[in-house]
Amino acid sequence: MKRIGDFNFRTDVYYDVNEGYWLVITDDIARIGLTPLVQETSGSFVAIKMSNLGTEITKGDSIGSIEAEKHVGHLKAPLSGTITALNEKVLENPRLINTDSYGKGWLMEIEMTNVDLEKKSLLTGEENIISWLKSEVEKYKEKGWLATP
Repeated sequence: MKRIGDFNFRTDVYYDVNEGYWLVITDDIARIGLTPLVQETSGSFVAIKMSNLGTEITKGDSIGSIEAEKHVGHLKAPLSGTITALNEKVLENPRLINTDSYGKGWLMEIEMTNVDLEKKSLLTGEENIISWLKSEVEKYKEKGWLATP
């Protein structure tokens, strides 16, 4: 974990910089969750609905929806494949996204169909991640999406 601003971020994962996901990719399976910035700016999550197991998805497809104190919206697939696991604990208790976003707060696992091509669209590498996260934290502060001490 790397502390940037008031947040702890993992630098050993992939990030979808457009949708605010972190991804742990092992072979052709990607475990997906929401970044601490997404959960901070959304407020406490109160409801989550995700597509069914076995659903085939294409990058950009809707894979569910979330409802939080400050945000209601769709979850878009960060990559293409088949949904192979849903985090039942998050479906029962969406606050896990807020309290343990990199651990118990993961959302789903997808068996990727375009591993090599789609991995190229994700951010990886500690230096790249740290640079991006620093700029994101600053951008969020400037827009008033984060409380500034």
